[in-house]
Amino acid sequence: MRSRIASLAVALAFVVMTGHALIARPAAAQDEKPAKAAFEVYKDNAGEFRWRLRAQNTQVIATSGDGYKEKRACLDAIDSVKRNAADAPVKEMD
Repeated sequence: MRSRIASLAVALAFVVMTGHALIARPAAAQDEKPAKAAFEVYKDNAGEFRWRLRAQNTQVIATSGDGYKEKRACLDAIDSVKRNAADAPVKEMD
């Protein structure tokens, strides 16, 4: 019990002195590789929400194309891409 109280005291002192919390992550999360790409949600000049998919090298590799009046609709579009793109066939257009 005393060692637990001492550990909590040390953690609290760290937070007070640095302003940063100590957060334990599960071992699986520590071993995860960084994502190869990330979706970014932003507002365009017209005030509509859009998304873009940016690779690790910062290059934009896909965009929403259309703006969305509500952020929820933009996030739903991202979910749709995540669900459907992995199995999408490549169609060559003449």
